[in-house]
Amino acid sequence: MQGIDATLFELVNAGPSVPAWSLQFASFASDFLPSLLALALAIGALFDRRWRHAFITAMISLLAVWLLVQAIRWAFPMPRPAYYDLGIQWVPQGIRPGFPSLHAAGTFTAAFSLWCLPWRFPMLAALTVAATVAWSRLYLGLHFPSDVVAAAMLGALVSILVERGIRLIPRIRTSPASAGAPRARLRSRIRRA
Repeated sequence: MQGIDATLFELVNAGPSVPAWSLQFASFASDFLPSLLALALAIGALFDRRWRHAFITAMISLLAVWLLVQAIRWAFPMPRPAYYDLGIQWVPQGIRPGFPSLHAAGTFTAAFSLWCLPWRFPMLAALTVAATVAWSRLYLGLHFPSDVVAAAMLGALVSILVERGIRLIPRIRTSPASAGAPRARLRSRIRRA
């Protein structure tokens, strides 16, 4: 897998002859698109309860993903391309582990949090943003393709599990009360008999 990862990385990583605007766009995508996506979610939450649900899902999911990425990086500290002297790193990252990509995990988490909306366009637009962020991390030489693929899968899994968990909360709250109602009816029937 390492060979395929390195080959794909070298295909996407920006070389020395790329135009300056492409590096500026990749830096913008990497640094600002995740925040703009979060801002769009927050604005939507101000106006619609379904967007509020998606926003709450995204915020809880982002916290969970951040914790998971930190745990994975601590347990399995896989180096970034710079460690192997591969490609050009256009942004300094130091020797921190890179698997999975936190930037990609966060944006894919926020994007998949929108799957609960009745409209598909917001999620597709957010997935486009997330894919652009993932591309920028490769283009700038900061991650291997496996880092961003794992991040996308982790983001999708966590946001879907969190959304399902949030939907269960009202059922759990009403469960004891509704479970007590049949017993009360049964007791009243026994008393009448």
